[in-house]
Amino acid sequence: MEIMTEQTNDKNLLTLEQKICFKEDDFDAKGNVKASALMYAFQEIAAAHAESLGLGFDDLIVNNYIWVLTKLRFEIKKQPASGKEYILRTYPRPRKGVTFFRDYYIYDGDVLMAVGTSQWCIINFETRRIERAKIDFDGQFIDHEPFENGIEKFKVDQESLVKFGVHKVVEDDLDDNEHVNNCRYAVMVEDELSGRGECSIYFSKEALLGDEIILYKNNEDGYDMIEGKLEDGTIIFQVKTK
Repeated sequence: MEIMTEQTNDKNLLTLEQKICFKEDDFDAKGNVKASALMYAFQEIAAAHAESLGLGFDDLIVNNYIWVLTKLRFEIKKQPASGKEYILRTYPRPRKGVTFFRDYYIYDGDVLMAVGTSQWCIINFETRRIERAKIDFDGQFIDHEPFENGIEKFKVDQESLVKFGVHKVVEDDLDDNEHVNNCRYAVMVEDELSGRGECSIYFSKEALLGDEIILYKNNEDGYDMIEGKLEDGTIIFQVKTK
């Protein structure tokens, strides 16, 4: 996927817009955009916006802070096409306690192609614990949620899970925070997410270099549930999709 360097950013209004273009390898064999490609687009614009507002990785790490994505939900309204330019917009919403909220919209002209929402927190880079840092975005928020019920809570029935794979974490899976990049979890279960229009993901625990993530799945009430956890039962991530 290509993200165009041209971008618009009203520093008063907390919003950022970029042009994006999905490439052939961002799609599966059936022509559906990969969940990992969509998540990568969201990740990159979130990082660019935070950086432009003085709250990027380099800005936070000097105080031993880093951003961590905890939850993500997206819905594909209409499948995008390879090689075509789209507009991706993002904005944060007012924080609540230690939780920061950010939303995403992909447009083809006036047509909404995909929408997403995410929850973040700030953790201490060394202790890996959540910090109540006195940090917030400075500007005019757009307090509007793309989903009426936000990112719903869900639990995975552990008794009905069926193992379908194992992924050992390698260096290519890691990001600047020295843990598995969130987009890589979607790559691990790409076949299970293929062609799905709705997806919610909980990122419960960091996975590190050398970890073996055991992959499980089941079906509950019309939704496919996916879970990745360590051998000792520690849950790394959970997915609810249809």
